[in-house]
Amino acid sequence: MQKLLTIVQQNDTHGVLTEHPELFWGGNGPFIRNVGGFAKMAQFVKELRSKNENVLFVDGGDLFHGTAPLVFSKGEAILPLLEKMSLDAVVPGNWDFAYGKEQLLTLTEKLPFSTLACNVLDQQTKKPIFAPYEIKEIGEVKAGLIGLTYPYVNVTMPASFSTGLVFNKGINQLPNIIQQLKAESVDVIILISHMGLPLDVKLASLVSGIDVILSGHSHDRVMKPIVENQTVIVQAGSSSSFVGRLDIGLENSHIAAMNYQLVPLESEDYQGDGEISSLTASILAPYESMQENRIGATKTLLHRGTLNEAPMDKLITEAYLHQYEADLAFSHGWRYGTPIPPGPVTEYDLFQIIPANPEIFLVELSGEQLIKALETNLEQVFSADPFEQKGGYILRSSGMSMTFKPYNPKGHRIQTLSINGREFKREDRYKIVSAGEQILKKFENAKTYQNTKAIDVLKEFFRMKNTIELDLVPKISSV
Repeated sequence: MQKLLTIVQQNDTHGVLTEHPELFWGGNGPFIRNVGGFAKMAQFVKELRSKNENVLFVDGGDLFHGTAPLVFSKGEAILPLLEKMSLDAVVPGNWDFAYGKEQLLTLTEKLPFSTLACNVLDQQTKKPIFAPYEIKEIGEVKAGLIGLTYPYVNVTMPASFSTGLVFNKGINQLPNIIQQLKAESVDVIILISHMGLPLDVKLASLVSGIDVILSGHSHDRVMKPIVENQTVIVQAGSSSSFVGRLDIGLENSHIAAMNYQLVPLESEDYQGDGEISSLTASILAPYESMQENRIGATKTLLHRGTLNEAPMDKLITEAYLHQYEADLAFSHGWRYGTPIPPGPVTEYDLFQIIPANPEIFLVELSGEQLIKALETNLEQVFSADPFEQKGGYILRSSGMSMTFKPYNPKGHRIQTLSINGREFKREDRYKIVSAGEQILKKFENAKTYQNTKAIDVLKEFFRMKNTIELDLVPKISSV
C-alpha cells in the first residue's frame, strides 16, 4: 500500500509579508492581480493538516531580507511570524547572508524548525555551520531532508556576506548523505535547494538517489514538474505570491504516483490565518509613516518580470544618470521586488525596489574593460553550463544600446554596442554611475564612492519629476 505525502513549498519570499500586486502574463502582455502573504500561506497549510497529518512544509530561502522591516532589523522583525508558521525546515538563501555569518546564525538559532545546508562551511573549522540533513517523521512517512544553499555567495554578493565562510556545490557531500539516509530506511529523500532551477536540474543529472528537489533562488514558476534522472524538481515562484503543492505516493522508497499544483494565493480563493495577520500588522506598524509618505507617482507599471530590461530597474538607472554626469548607468539584474502599479509611489515602495540601498559610485573604464564586463555578465546569465550561471538577469542599464546572441560562445555574444547613441570603441574611456559592491566587483579599487545612497537619488528624481513615465523602447535585444 502506498504511503502518501503532501509537500508544501514556499521560496524567495524576500520580506513580502502581506497581499500585494503580482505580475502575470496574458495574450495582451503583463497584468496585475493581488495575491499572496504569509497569512494565506499559513491558512493553506493549516487546512491541509486538518485533513491529513502527512504534510511537510518547507522554505527555500531568502527569508530574512527584501523589505524595510527586515533590512532595518537585520532579519529580526520576521522572527515572531516564523515562530507561528509551522514550517518544518528552511535552507538559507544568498540574501540571508546579508548581515554576516554571526547574525544569520543568531537568527536561525531562534527558529523553532531546522535550518539545513550541507555546502556552507566555517572557513577555519571546515565544518558545516548548519546541519547538512535531518530525518523527519511526517505522519507515517519517514523523510530524509537535505539542505543546499546558493554556492556562489562569495562570487556574486558583497564580500561581507561570505566573510568567514566557504561555499561549494555539494556534489561531493551529497552521495555520502544519500547513502546515510538510505541506511536509515527513509521513505523519501528530499533536497531543499537554493541553487536555482538550471543548477538543480544539472545536479539531478549528476547525483542519483534524490527523489524530490524543492528548488529556489531563480524565482521560477514551475507549472509542471521537471523529471531528471528520476528526480522530481519543482519551484514555487517568489514573494509569498504562490505555494507549490506536491502530492506523492510512495512504494518501497520510490515515488509511484504524483500530482503537482502551483497555487497562486488569491484573495477570492484563500482566506488568511487570523493570528498570522495580526502578527504581520504588528511587524508593519512601525513603518506606517513610510507607507503613507508619498514621494511621487508613476504612469509606468514598474516590475522586474523581463530578462533583458525591466521598468523597475530603468527607473533606477534613469535616476542615476539624472543626478550624475556619466556616459551610462548600471543597476544589478535583481529578481526581487513586487510590481508597483501606475499610481502613487511611497517611501516604503523604494525599500522594496532596492532594499540594500547601496552607495552610489562613479568609475571610469576603457572600452576594452567595459565590453569584457558586459560579456562576463552575459556568460553568467546564459552559460551553456548551468553551473556557470550565477543567477540574476542581464545587467540593467541606461545610456547603452546592445544586441547580442545569447547562445553564442563565451566572450562572443555582443553583436552591436553603442553608448549615448555613439558607436562603441574599445580604445575610448567611459564614465559609469552605479551603486554597491555587487556591480563591477572586479573594479572595486577604481570606484569613487559618492557618500550618497541609491534611495536618496530616487527620492530626488521623483522630487524633480513628481510623476515619472519611462521610455520602454527596447535598448537591449537578443538577435
